[in-house]
Amino acid sequence: MTIELTPDGRGWVDGQALMTEDGTDTTQLRAAALREVTGAAVRGGRSVVVEATDPDGAVWTMVVHPSGRVETGAAVDELAADPEGTRPPAAYRDWMAEIWEAGESGRHLDALSMATKIQEQATADYGTRHPYAWRAREVAAHVALLCGTPGRAAEMYMEAARGWAELGSAAYWAAAQRAYACWHQVPEAAQGAWLGEQLAELLRLGGDEALPTLRLVLARTDELRGG
Repeated sequence: MTIELTPDGRGWVDGQALMTEDGTDTTQLRAAALREVTGAAVRGGRSVVVEATDPDGAVWTMVVHPSGRVETGAAVDELAADPEGTRPPAAYRDWMAEIWEAGESGRHLDALSMATKIQEQATADYGTRHPYAWRAREVAAHVALLCGTPGRAAEMYMEAARGWAELGSAAYWAAAQRAYACWHQVPEAAQGAWLGEQLAELLRLGGDEALPTLRLVLARTDELRGG
């Protein structure tokens, strides 16, 4: 998004004029601009990168989160360099290392507890639809699989895949494939059939690339139902 403030006391957000009680007060204009951007972040369910032009002509970039928190500098560079969220944000890296260590050492319940918390934190920090939130969901799905609950893991991977599809991200297909792999490990026929129906709906979002997998899912789901 863009914010533009001019020396004569006017302001715009994405080309839309700002209205304040005192249209010439720069402080009020800045506050009004921030409210507009925060509102857009809340509606979109994800943090937004903003390019702002001050009345003196200075241009700077910031990230505005749905919570209203504003970050500049390294946080902006981090999001711009990795829009798909393939690497955890710097503030989460130690936490992620603890999750993997717990999982690899067999402390699966500890790993699952931490994975749940990091997902909640990512959602609070960046919004419900931000790539970081979906990556955190995938981490929780992987840990659920380690805990011996492939059905729950499949569900969480499907949730992530739907989120990626809404964002138009290629990460959709990777998450859908992981959901498919977890689904094959579900031992109960009834749960497998129910998840198969959900997975089929998800794969219909994948177009021609997903058709071979979709046919396999439909056939196996029919078998699980006893058909």
